[in-house]
Amino acid sequence: MSRSGGMMTQRERKEKAAPVLAVDTQAPVAADLHAEVERLRRELDELQRTDRFKDHCLSVAAHELATPLTVIQAYVETLQAKWNAPGFDQVPEFLHVLQHETARLIRTVERTLQISRLTSANQTVQRLPLQLLPLISVVADALRPLFRQHDVRLDVRVPDTLPWISADRDLLEQVFINLLDNAVKFSPSACTVLVRASTSTGWVHVEVLDRGYGIAADEVQHIFDPYFRSRDDRVGHTRGTGLGLALVKTVMEQHGGRIEVESALDRGTVFRLALPQA
Repeated sequence: MSRSGGMMTQRERKEKAAPVLAVDTQAPVAADLHAEVERLRRELDELQRTDRFKDHCLSVAAHELATPLTVIQAYVETLQAKWNAPGFDQVPEFLHVLQHETARLIRTVERTLQISRLTSANQTVQRLPLQLLPLISVVADALRPLFRQHDVRLDVRVPDTLPWISADRDLLEQVFINLLDNAVKFSPSACTVLVRASTSTGWVHVEVLDRGYGIAADEVQHIFDPYFRSRDDRVGHTRGTGLGLALVKTVMEQHGGRIEVESALDRGTVFRLALPQA
């Protein structure tokens, strides 16, 4: 019956019989908000990681810069005091030291700036399609005089059938320069450094192998740390900033790739790189 006491109207009967569909219009909104919060959280974590990395670089760079600056200051003060002194014949030696320490300062500053730029949140790597063999050949040709100087042989076994990759050519050249420069410096004479490449689904793999001094087990995990230098007396005297491998790792990560290392004392070292195919 209707509210007036009579029979229900046709409209009232339809309204009573019609099912009510409950739609939670807030569910999609909640899911979108959750996804956005997660994205922002990941971005914040990355920014904080980059910030900590830069703070670490700045702290260690200050220490690394202090040593050559102290040496330069001491030698300049000595030159000023003894320049016209009778019997003072060490000017060429002093100038050599000043040139060496100044070059070390420049290398440290340049490498620090490179890493800082690459780890900036808004830095983008300019990638173009390229093939590895021509790139590695250019690096090998440039470094052959260094290999001859150390009486170390360079053997490049990179096929010309490798798939194309997408990379910043200059940065990737720097990766192989750093790896080959390390290999020759840390290898005794009459050794061979081998560069070889292969492929797997979606990836191009490159290995740089040497039969040099190797790296102690407790140091392997630190070789990609900025400014890390080995305690091994056979390699501790070599020139360098301790930033080369840190730069290599950063460049590989910027290209969506990865780098691993395996080493043993007096048996050599192998660096394994993986780059995504274009």
